[in-house]
Amino acid sequence: MTPFENTLPQDAEFMDYQTLKHAHAGLAYLTVTLFTLRAGLSFVRPALLQTRLLRIVPHVIDTLLLIAGITLAVLAGLSPHEQPWLAAKIVALLVYIALGSIGLKRLHGSPWRAVVLALAIAMPLYMIAVAKSKLAWPF
Repeated sequence: MTPFENTLPQDAEFMDYQTLKHAHAGLAYLTVTLFTLRAGLSFVRPALLQTRLLRIVPHVIDTLLLIAGITLAVLAGLSPHEQPWLAAKIVALLVYIALGSIGLKRLHGSPWRAVVLALAIAMPLYMIAVAKSKLAWPF
């Protein structure tokens, strides 16, 4: 348990927080897995990326992930202005979105595509490390 979690009530609200925290973590792992799959498909079977499932599901997962993260921050009374690690996660999220979009949509046939997609995949891995360590530079 992290220091700010000590301020949460030790009753049903705390259990809801823990459930939400685990859901957030599970969604984070799911989104990394799905993005990695989509990145791989963009090289070997790009037409599959246009299926309805792969166009909609990532947005649903990422929306739920973002809602869970914001809710957790509000429940724990965290602010990115006061918690550098939280600010780092937000910046990494924006970089992930930009790199992922560029890598999947704009660099077809470019030798930079693999580099950009690898960097995009590194962003949520960095965010997971930051979340676990509560350090902006967890390495």
